[in-house]
Amino acid sequence: MTMGLIGERTKLAIDIGDHWEGSKQNQHMKVWLGGKDITSVDDVVYLPTFYNNLKKDIEKLESYTYTDTDNDPSDAALFNHFEMTDAAQHRILALDLTTMSARCYYVYSRKSSYIIFSYWDERHEPRSEVGKVFHVDIEKEEIVTILHEALQNISTEWY
Repeated sequence: MTMGLIGERTKLAIDIGDHWEGSKQNQHMKVWLGGKDITSVDDVVYLPTFYNNLKKDIEKLESYTYTDTDNDPSDAALFNHFEMTDAAQHRILALDLTTMSARCYYVYSRKSSYIIFSYWDERHEPRSEVGKVFHVDIEKEEIVTILHEALQNISTEWY
């Protein structure tokens, strides 16, 4: 049974679809960020992993403290810094390793709140977007609200 869209595709949305081929453990999930589908290559998730990673992102965001970005690095420079330093405390929306076509990092400073992301999967179309860094202004509370609502609408009857 299709649950539908939670959030706004232009900012952040999770589109909860049908179970995959009758499986209780696999379900179609589209994740949209800044109007872009970050599950563009494969949208079938393993529910236990997806569910637990949603919970972890909520916990991470609820305990998140600001990062000093007062020197205003470019989005690309900041993304590359996070990639090179394995900045797990900033990484979000890594909900299912096989379906997420982009890596996403959350940045929260005194002046701003946003997500930067980049497609890593070479199968993503259009290919011209692979490797580019995109920016979505979004408040932490809005992210948490959308993730909470998605969490409440995902089945936990996996077996």
